[in-house]
Amino acid sequence: MREKQDRFIILKKIKYGEADLIIHALGSNGSKSSFMARSALKSKKRFGGGILEPIHYVTLTYRDSAESGKMKTLNEAILIDDFKSIRSDYDKLELALFVVNCVSHVSQEGDANSDFLFNLTGHALRAVSVTENISLLKLHFCLKFLYQQGVISIEPWMAPFLKKNITENIQLLETENIMQSVEQYLDSIESLILKYIKTADTGFS
Repeated sequence: MREKQDRFIILKKIKYGEADLIIHALGSNGSKSSFMARSALKSKKRFGGGILEPIHYVTLTYRDSAESGKMKTLNEAILIDDFKSIRSDYDKLELALFVVNCVSHVSQEGDANSDFLFNLTGHALRAVSVTENISLLKLHFCLKFLYQQGVISIEPWMAPFLKKNITENIQLLETENIMQSVEQYLDSIESLILKYIKTADTGFS
């Protein structure tokens, strides 16, 4: 079976055995894929430098399994962006992991029509890397995410967030009373999103 290649955002990694890793990643079409990375903890040539870490944006070369439902075999990973500034700031890293956790629980294997989810994830991570207002960005992401998932009914206060691309988050500070909205609604919207991903994925814990 011939090799395939695509861009992915790493959602999760799990150690398997002594040197293997299981990788969950979101492809450019929004489909979640599971990969077996054989000897990943030993191979510096194919997977060196901690390349298979959550939030990393990578190009993966892999082979599909001959058996339906089986994990793909990961052959090589090339780093596109490691969002280095995120990993040097605890609050930014916490928000970035929140983003990929939300996406991991709603993305589906074989769903090739959710590129909007891939784009939201990538744009959110880029925004996290430069933001100076974690709370504002977190509410912005939550609303965009819930709106894409069809979970929320739009209320007037949400309009500035939903109209702005998440990469333009900083511009929301020019909106009157925007931080009052953050203070008033962030906790309830975050609770809503955690409740939603819990029901959207039976594996949530």
